Amino acid sequence: ALASIAVRLPKELAYCWDAEACRLRYAWTGEFLDTKDAWHGHKNAYAKVLGNIFYRAKDHHPLRIGNRDLIPTVKFKGYRMVNRYPEFIYQVNGVEVHELIREKTDGSGLERRIKIPYALEPVWFLYDINSGVKYDISAGKAETDGSVKLTPTEAREFTITMSRLAK
Repeated sequence: ALASIAVRLPKELAYCWDAEACRLRYAWTGEFLDTKDAWHGHKNAYAKVLGNIFYRAKDHHPLRIGNRDLIPTVKFKGYRMVNRYPEFIYQVNGVEVHELIREKTDGSGLERRIKIPYALEPVWFLYDINSGVKYDISAGKAETDGSVKLTPTEAREFTITMSRLAK
């Protein structure tokens, strides 16, 4: 199994990217991680989140290409640094996806820039409307059930803004 990648952003934001599932796993504010068990070589040790988690992913991958109801196969291809932010590269049903996650300028959440330059079919982004996060998507047609349908042209580059809701 591949590892997860924890990223510390400005504005006391951080997130965990699951390299095996090819998706944002969770995001938090405040302190970063306690890694002492992992660094000291304890078997099956994990880093512990020290901040307050405001987003946790559901069990399904959020992107669907072609068929909205088909659970996609995903494959992690790596990442590259773009202006000091990691841009994750992965495949969804064999179609290349680039995803770069950064902080909102006011620190109230995350901006996820997704590029699917070679999409030939409609793309869906599925999200949990009860996740404690407000979603704004820069393109596509939003449905009331927590999904957005994008044409292949719209899917070439779009931004998903996730804002923390006040508790």
